[in-house]
Amino acid sequence: MCVDANAGLRAQQRQKAREKDAVYAQQALKFFNKETSLARTQQRNVIGYGRDLSDAYVRALYTQGKGRMAVQQAATKFYRNKARGKALQGGRSRTAGRNAYLNYLGTAARVDSVMEATFGRNMAYAQEGARRKYLNRNAKAREALGIPASYGAPVMLSPTDRFSGFLSVASTVASIASAASGIPIGAGGENIFGVVVR
Repeated sequence: MCVDANAGLRAQQRQKAREKDAVYAQQALKFFNKETSLARTQQRNVIGYGRDLSDAYVRALYTQGKGRMAVQQAATKFYRNKARGKALQGGRSRTAGRNAYLNYLGTAARVDSVMEATFGRNMAYAQEGARRKYLNRNAKAREALGIPASYGAPVMLSPTDRFSGFLSVASTVASIASAASGIPIGAGGENIFGVVVR
């Protein structure tokens, strides 16, 4: 079998490929660990998004409760008004207790306006704010993940060079044979017996 002239170079290239494989495996493992962190962070972000939405809804319900309480108090005040009671009995002006009724209607209108803003515009602001916060946190988590490990350019192996090895072996065999038989290697040379060959 002929000797491979590139055997040493190929061994170096194989070692370089093994080192590159090891570095790639380490980077891939680090990225996998970061991916699990990303998954946990995204789950926490979903929980936070749901909590932000429910907090906004609870605030709106609290405001709605306060508004209903104000309407109830205004209605109670209106129905307890003595002037209205006397007007219903007869013999009084039809407009008796009108101011109490207008106060009740004004309170109900203000509460309705606040409720419309609370469950309309303000709720939309809160929902959009929660959505932006959620997307921003997800983007930061994704940025912290980084890019996945890449192998890069492959390590190329040099071709086997058995022909150079064959020529080297043939040259060695030829020089040994010529030295032993007296065949000159070049013109005007001497063989091993000291005879000049032309």
